[in-house]
Amino acid sequence: MTKKSTTWLAIAIVLVLLAGAGAFAFFTLPLKAETAAEDATADLNSGTIDSSIWSDEKTAKKLHELVLGTVAQSMKKRSVELTGTEQRGDDVVAKLKWTWTNQDGEPWEYASELPLRKRGLLWSAELTPTVLHPDLDDGRVLVSQKTPGARGAILGEDGEELMAEGPVVDIGIHPAKLDEAGGVNSNGGQDTLTTLQDELDIDVKALKERIDKAEPEQFVPVITLRESEYRQVKDTIHSLPGTVFNSHTQPLSRKKGFAGPTLGTAGAASAEEVEASDGRLTGESVVGKSGLQKAFDEDLSGPGSEAIYISDADDEKDGGDEGTSEGSDTDVGKAAEPVLVHEFPDHDGEEITTTLNVGVQEAADNAAATGKKPTALVAIRPSDGHIIAVANQDPEGAAWDRALTGQYAPGSVFKVASGLALLESGVDAKTTLDCPKTTTVDGKSFKNAEDHVLGEVAFEDDFAESCNTAFVDAAEKVSASDVANAASSLGMDDIDLGIEAKMATVPSEDDAVTHAAQMIGQGKVNSSPLAVAVMAASVAAGDTVDPLLVVSGESEDGRGSETESGRAIDVDAATTMQKLMRRAVTDGTADALQDVPGEPVHGKTGTAEYGGETPPRTHSWFAGYQGDVAVAVLVEDGGFGAEAAVPVAKQFFTELN
Repeated sequence: MTKKSTTWLAIAIVLVLLAGAGAFAFFTLPLKAETAAEDATADLNSGTIDSSIWSDEKTAKKLHELVLGTVAQSMKKRSVELTGTEQRGDDVVAKLKWTWTNQDGEPWEYASELPLRKRGLLWSAELTPTVLHPDLDDGRVLVSQKTPGARGAILGEDGEELMAEGPVVDIGIHPAKLDEAGGVNSNGGQDTLTTLQDELDIDVKALKERIDKAEPEQFVPVITLRESEYRQVKDTIHSLPGTVFNSHTQPLSRKKGFAGPTLGTAGAASAEEVEASDGRLTGESVVGKSGLQKAFDEDLSGPGSEAIYISDADDEKDGGDEGTSEGSDTDVGKAAEPVLVHEFPDHDGEEITTTLNVGVQEAADNAAATGKKPTALVAIRPSDGHIIAVANQDPEGAAWDRALTGQYAPGSVFKVASGLALLESGVDAKTTLDCPKTTTVDGKSFKNAEDHVLGEVAFEDDFAESCNTAFVDAAEKVSASDVANAASSLGMDDIDLGIEAKMATVPSEDDAVTHAAQMIGQGKVNSSPLAVAVMAASVAAGDTVDPLLVVSGESEDGRGSETESGRAIDVDAATTMQKLMRRAVTDGTADALQDVPGEPVHGKTGTAEYGGETPPRTHSWFAGYQGDVAVAVLVEDGGFGAEAAVPVAKQFFTELN
């Protein structure tokens, strides 16, 4: 190639590159108003405001954050659409359609205009308050104000209200006001604390420590009382130096302690819960903290109302009152009134309907309260599986749902399951089984309570008198899997109630010692009172009972209340087990229930060893039924079942009748 042709080739390449660069600039740089409008719209849609399209990028970013800050946090989604442009003199106006979507998927729409100006060859966008909303003026911003809706009620059978909003009074101490009376260590301060202790049964030492650490103007909580309870002590405490009171509403059960841990509690959302809610909650929101209130919080919580206002920027930022500049027609220090620009529909929470029966629950609460140690009681209707009562009582006041979630060795109440396995294997009520004082399996010794000996007796007597050694020696007649299957047929498998609940763990391994212990509900067998109640209900029904607690509402993760039983109960074996459980009441360890009024009571006592002490400590159990009510009773560390659990069951059945 000649030198001349090489030169012309180079010139041609340069011209092509320049043409390409020009085309690139034409399509990508804001040489056209439409390009600038598209770039600005994309920025507003994303909320980033970091494009060079703005005439003053720094000011635009600051204005955007100030004006839309709270609304952007509150809303679930924003959409900004360019609907067209319009020439106005030398300038162009971009037409924008704004759509905000709240947490419930409801839209709020409005239109605004974005001014575009040409400077030299390029176009730029001018961000002003009216671009963000057409009714905005300088110094004014958009703010979201949420008002929580009424929380849904929790209902029981026949639509009875179990838990709903009710009036309460927060009682607290105002440190500055207490200081005016001489402080916490003065006579006035001591009189206040002493009176509060006497009237409210509070921990004065802990309260004093909180007061000492608090700021002068801080509200130091003492206790929250139902309004009816507050009226009983009002005359004594209302005028005490330093006391302050705040009336409001919160979810309350129909009476104090009614199905407490199961219904659960609800209270003000914590700062952490608000932060994690992605705009759904505010500091005024009430959220479920435990029990059904927590499990079904999304259903019970009413989103309430949300309104969008135009307000002064200073009011939004810090509540200050800086006034206006000198010469303004507005009075100095007087903020303009907020202007409502949009209001979303109001939503209250949904009701949740449970299977709990008010009368049965009250009887369960009263019976559990007679336990000298922590006591749990679960009642189930065998005919439909409805859980009609869940009671938890603790003399020390520890409020957790041991009835539904506690895991304990079931001890001899589990002989209902292992006994069913024996019946299904061919043993019958009259089969003779030896009941010696002790027996040994692979070097492990098993004995009866209080060294009881029956000798060669019928299986029905071994069951009624709860002979451990007879059941241990009979382990060779069934496998561990047979016992696990029997427990499964009695409904003791895991169940999803829509609330935290645990059932039973029954090993299916064939290790001789483990299997022997399994026969008497010890070793690796664990169960909740719920699972024991289902076991008793299944015997009563003669079929596997699937428990149900919630009949309406859908929890946060879509949990339901259905289960699949492992296998059907042998009808003849179930009928025999019913007779054995009746004999345990008429001629066995549960004979204290013979004189309960009403239909015949069927039952089985249990004494379950736990821990490593010598002699071992024991939990007290009872499982049984009367008519169409099955029940399980647990008394933690209660000793023999006949001594602790049976009296609670007797109180329960007696009150029902």
